[in-house]
Amino acid sequence: MLRIILLNMKKNKKYKIKIKNRAYVLLLFIIAGITYLVYTDFGIKRLIAVKKEKHNFQTQIQSLLNQQISIQNKINKLKTDTLYIEQLAREKFLMVKPGEKVFKVMDSKTIN
Repeated sequence: MLRIILLNMKKNKKYKIKIKNRAYVLLLFIIAGITYLVYTDFGIKRLIAVKKEKHNFQTQIQSLLNQQISIQNKINKLKTDTLYIEQLAREKFLMVKPGEKVFKVMDSKTIN
């Protein structure tokens, strides 16, 4: 009877060591897998960088679309709105209608 108990204890020790070794191997594989997922080209770091880059591109695209709409509105105004064309001619090119006089107003800072 004592012999059977001793054999069972030896088997239990071997079994526990075997389970412990398997746990270490499994832990090693889990650590290796997590490291692979974080630091490779297909990893989480790369995913975060790509998402940030995508967000930056979307912001830039939206800004360019707004700019395009603004330019398109100016083009339409230049094609159709004669008052707008006249205003631009007066402001940018200092044009006047026949018979008008142009007065330049000097700033008080530039006079002194």
